[in-house]
Amino acid sequence: MTIKYFIILFSLFITTAVLKAQTPLTEAIDFTVKDVHGTQYQLFDILDNQQKYVFIDFFSVTCGPCQTIAPMVDTVYHNFGNNESELFVMAIDQNFNNEMVLEFEETYNTHYPAISGIEGSGGAVYEAYEIPYYPSLILIAPDHSIIEQAIPVPNTAQDLIAVLESHGIEQTVGLINLSKNTAVQWHFYPNPAQDHLNIQSSSSIKEILIYQLTGQKVLERKLDKSSQNERLNISHLQKGIYLLSVEFTSGERFTKTFVK
Repeated sequence: MTIKYFIILFSLFITTAVLKAQTPLTEAIDFTVKDVHGTQYQLFDILDNQQKYVFIDFFSVTCGPCQTIAPMVDTVYHNFGNNESELFVMAIDQNFNNEMVLEFEETYNTHYPAISGIEGSGGAVYEAYEIPYYPSLILIAPDHSIIEQAIPVPNTAQDLIAVLESHGIEQTVGLINLSKNTAVQWHFYPNPAQDHLNIQSSSSIKEILIYQLTGQKVLERKLDKSSQNERLNISHLQKGIYLLSVEFTSGERFTKTFVK
């Protein structure tokens, strides 16, 4: 078998897996889960009583693509109101315990509710929704209909935001979009970058993280003093595409990609 033929077969396999990475259900099944911090959530309470859309990231702590998109899902969580507006974001693991999921949460600095497969009952939800692969991203409307059975694995947070906005769900914070009423306006340059990356913003920066697309964190900077401008030394990074995640003192976090 030639290498070219093998690559074609492998690509078809991956494409087939992605197409199957969804729930076959069109109507939500109720469930009750508990996140790694002990807070309990009931799906139908969120849908019926709070009248929210529910975005679920079915993930695994050892899944590379799950690690890569975690900062993007966190951006969605912050941009749509930290679960206090019309969108509720949660992540459900299949097989691991609270300790492993909590470590995932801390490693990738996520803030949305994360449910373990064991103590949190995430495994039962996987089974009920017949989720065969991860990551699987679905969106449930307040009327219990599953309006997105298989959101494509995103390249950027903006990909997810576009899907959500297509259903009329409004952001509470915009992503570097000056035409909207954004609490934070910021940009970075140059892109592509070589040795340094400059960040300028209208708000004080609290923390800066850089991830490889594999999900591995390669740079972390916590700011003790108030600063709206930062210059990062990235000369040690290899050439490639990275995720830049910036958290501001307001609590808002944004994630964008850049090229080294």
